[in-house]
Amino acid sequence: MTEMLVPTELLTGIAEMDGQHDRLFQEMLQVKNALLAVSDDDAHGLALLSRLADDLVRHYAWEEAAARRYGVPFADHAREHARMAAFVQAKIDEIERGVCNIPALMVFMERKFESHVAHFDLQLGLALQAARAARDAA
Repeated sequence: MTEMLVPTELLTGIAEMDGQHDRLFQEMLQVKNALLAVSDDDAHGLALLSRLADDLVRHYAWEEAAARRYGVPFADHAREHARMAAFVQAKIDEIERGVCNIPALMVFMERKFESHVAHFDLQLGLALQAARAARDAA
């Protein structure tokens, strides 16, 4: 098994969510390596970034479904997901047009994802754990 890229302070305590986060961090690393490789061909990196965008949307859907299942309020979190998905799609469009600052994009994406996990997903993890415990106690 590969080493986890998710910093321990960003683990939510929800195994499925933490696993998804780690896979997304792994994908971001692959995208970064491909887009920053010394070449004039961004096609491979762009394909990886497009796949990452799709995987982010699937991950967001999982979080939203988990929150709904346990009655956890999710409106602000969902708005942040929509903003992040729109941002990634805009950057894909910029790369396709050849006008994207790829190094800056990769640094920003990594930091934005880490920040999102720290500010939204850690709270979601606690809320899901509390809801599960309450359900199990009933």
